Amino acid sequence: MNLDGSESGATVAGPSAEQRRKAEGKGQAMAGGRFPIRNREDLIKAIHAVGRAKGGEAGRAAVRRFIIKRAKALGLTSLLPSNWASDGSLKTSTS
Repeated sequence: MNLDGSESGATVAGPSAEQRRKAEGKGQAMAGGRFPIRNREDLIKAIHAVGRAKGGEAGRAAVRRFIIKRAKALGLTSLLPSNWASDGSLKTSTS
């Protein structure tokens, strides 16, 4: 049984170090294998994890830009938060 209670072969842990290196080599992960986005599930996880990116707001903006790029490549831009600008910044509210 997996940590999440499921019986499948999938685990709660993310991709292995080798899988992250391969994803980086294919342009599917940032430098060092960070934020690997190979599919829809990875995209959703990355969107939720953007707040943990290092480097303050500039680091988070760089991660958002990468996530946006991968979402476009996967044809999944509809999953992106509506307050993300295409340059990785956050849109400001006009209310």
